[in-house]
Amino acid sequence: MVAFESDRMGFSDIWYCAADGSNCKQLTTLHATSGTARWSPDGRYLAFESQSQGYYEVYVVEVPAGEPRVVSTLPGASNGAPSWSRDGQWIYFYSTTGKESFQLWKVPFKGGTPVRVTKNGGVYGVESYDGRFLYYSKFEEPGLWRMALVGGEETKLLDQPPGWAWFDWGLTRKGIYFLNLSVKPYGRIEFFDFGSRTTVPVFALQKPAPGYVGLAVAPDGRSILFGQTELDDSYIMLVKNFR
Repeated sequence: MVAFESDRMGFSDIWYCAADGSNCKQLTTLHATSGTARWSPDGRYLAFESQSQGYYEVYVVEVPAGEPRVVSTLPGASNGAPSWSRDGQWIYFYSTTGKESFQLWKVPFKGGTPVRVTKNGGVYGVESYDGRFLYYSKFEEPGLWRMALVGGEETKLLDQPPGWAWFDWGLTRKGIYFLNLSVKPYGRIEFFDFGSRTTVPVFALQKPAPGYVGLAVAPDGRSILFGQTELDDSYIMLVKNFR
């Protein structure tokens, strides 16, 4: 199954479909701006962000017919870009008031007190498969970082993706797939291998990649999901007797 954001009904809501794009169904009707959906490890839930009153909040919804519920995070701040711990018990998320830098936090899935994770910035994080490390990006700062979840300092691993494309990467057991937009003309998906510490090209995009769309890797590691702009048109209109 694939989860995605669509505004085909007038608002950006969360939808899901089969891996081949068939049998699409609308999952949320919040009349807001919703996105960055991520499956829980057991495939029962989706965590996502949604904005309706000036702030983003983290929501969880059970698939296929649950009601979205707000996850209690930090009041008076935008909280979003959720991801799950490997055991499904925690949800990582960013939080910012707009005056302070983005930082990564985590909160128990069933409710509890949020715990701050990063010290030097973080906007989207994914836990390693063994639960020992957190890999993450920072807002408006190019690159990817890693830190140990118990008493660790951060280490920068990559100079890509660019800071505005902080969602355009996916973690596997053996490495990281990411979007390198410095490759002309439209960018290229590359793979950073943990074992060799080298980066290899995977696929050159044939059309522009819009920002904040995301990149995801299938659980079996055999396929990649990414966004691409198919059509981008604009029109010049003439209004007569304008007042």
